[in-house]
Amino acid sequence: MKRTRRLFVYGTCNAAFLVLASMRAHAVDPPAPFSFDASPLGALQITGGADGYAYALTGAGDETKNGLLGTSTSIGLQFLNGLVKLEKPEGPIQFTIEVGWVNSLALGTKPKAPTAQQWSTGPIRSAYVTVVPTPNLTISAGQIGSLEGYESAVDWNNFNMMTTSLGEVENDQSVGVSVTYAYGRFAGTVVFSDGFDTNVWNYLQLFGSYSINEHNQLTLFGATNLGATGLSARFYGSATRPYSSSTVASAGAANFVNSSVIGGYYAFTSGNLTLVPEVQYVWSAKNPKVGLTDYSSHFGVAFFANYQFAESPFSVGGWLQYFTSNGPETWFLNPGAQGFGVVVGPTWSPSWAKNHLFLRGEVGLLHLTNIGAPNSVGYGSSGSGRNQATFLAEAGMLF
Repeated sequence: MKRTRRLFVYGTCNAAFLVLASMRAHAVDPPAPFSFDASPLGALQITGGADGYAYALTGAGDETKNGLLGTSTSIGLQFLNGLVKLEKPEGPIQFTIEVGWVNSLALGTKPKAPTAQQWSTGPIRSAYVTVVPTPNLTISAGQIGSLEGYESAVDWNNFNMMTTSLGEVENDQSVGVSVTYAYGRFAGTVVFSDGFDTNVWNYLQLFGSYSINEHNQLTLFGATNLGATGLSARFYGSATRPYSSSTVASAGAANFVNSSVIGGYYAFTSGNLTLVPEVQYVWSAKNPKVGLTDYSSHFGVAFFANYQFAESPFSVGGWLQYFTSNGPETWFLNPGAQGFGVVVGPTWSPSWAKNHLFLRGEVGLLHLTNIGAPNSVGYGSSGSGRNQATFLAEAGMLF
């Protein structure tokens, strides 16, 4: 469910932002933004990108036999993300507007079509105004991103295209208010919003990051629903179900919108090497009034790594993960699903393209140690397969 870059501080004027930004997991260093004078607004910047991929996967099976992937297509082409962002990044009053089509691919799931109807704001992914009363304090309001987890929903912000189950169970964009305070090597953010874009304002997020030095950074995050969100509340749309007709009930998302999460990750950089372990626990309590018949949870551990070859346009990124779901609710794949995953692939971004172009190849393998609760289906036409492999080739352009 999660869909956005997690490691951010809104106010670009403070030193903490610069320290945090250096630890981000970009597939390639983005090119310098296009800047122009828009008096009386001042200097504005435009950035963006677009990418797509070819895929081949195993375990697709037969749609009529309810295989876990739910598709008989094992090869194809798919557009991934297309986004344009306009922002005013300096001054006491700033703003950000990001528009486009979004998509993502978690290991073990089938490719899906991009959409511009996921949020209440339609094709507007982000739209917020930021007030900067002091160099250490920023206050933002509007359609903003989540604080949860290390991975981004926009693939070129990650080492790899495919994401983990940790990212799939997190909150995405939502409407709310964010307050960030930075002091020295510490930055903390509090967000109050309609988590999961429900139009019910009861979701609280906390984020704290401490840069021990230029090579080490510890980040902790947490979130909780302060009340209860019913089945008629709105929920994220998709390419086949627009936000305007999507509800918690139709999406089977009562556990998500009524969940709490706690987690953290540690980023270590040394020269061209970056290593990031992450741990996360998400749970929802029993509440029959909103359709939750028992306690349910999802636990995940992941280890991300990336190495940039010196004086070379190549880098190699990868991750390992373990996940387990417990209780009657579906968090990732099936209720009670457990398994391991690994993804690895190189990225090529030539110097002559000045960071505007990147190509990636990627392979991912998922093994289910437990397909899930009784009557759950696995991979393949029989629905009993425990293994799934995905092979990707991606091309993208940033500006």
